[in-house]
Amino acid sequence: MFLMANAGVLTATADAAPETSRRLVAYFLQACAATAAEPLPAPPAPRRMYRAMLRFATAMRRRLRSGP
Repeated sequence: MFLMANAGVLTATADAAPETSRRLVAYFLQACAATAAEPLPAPPAPRRMYRAMLRFATAMRRRLRSGP
């Protein structure tokens, strides 16, 4: 999920604010520090994540085909 989030940030801000990605990664790393450790909610089922990634890939392909 971190990779997908960072990919979205890169897509949205790469030209105008490339430092945004570095900040997001630093935030994720800080959030995962052992001092902040608590039980996590249950992960989504693999099938649901797969469907979400397919939906994202399809949307990106459509976006690339439509042009700027």
